Amino acid sequence: MFVKSNALELLQERRKELGLSGAEVSRRMGLKTTQHYWNIENGKNRLTLEYAFLAADALNVPITFFCQKVKEKI
Repeated sequence: MFVKSNALELLQERRKELGLSGAEVSRRMGLKTTQHYWNIENGKNRLTLEYAFLAADALNVPITFFCQKVKEKI
């Protein structure tokens, strides 16, 4: 599984769609500062898989909203 290339755009659009502030999403994700969330949303920090899971939960969307599954060859 990996984070989609447009995940930051999706993150910001979903936050605005729900009418949430960055501070509220930060709180829901359990981040220590609002600045950390702002840095993620604005591409200063990477949206890691861990943060994608937290954001999906905070914004009430499935993880596939931010991530794509990788098919494995066996």
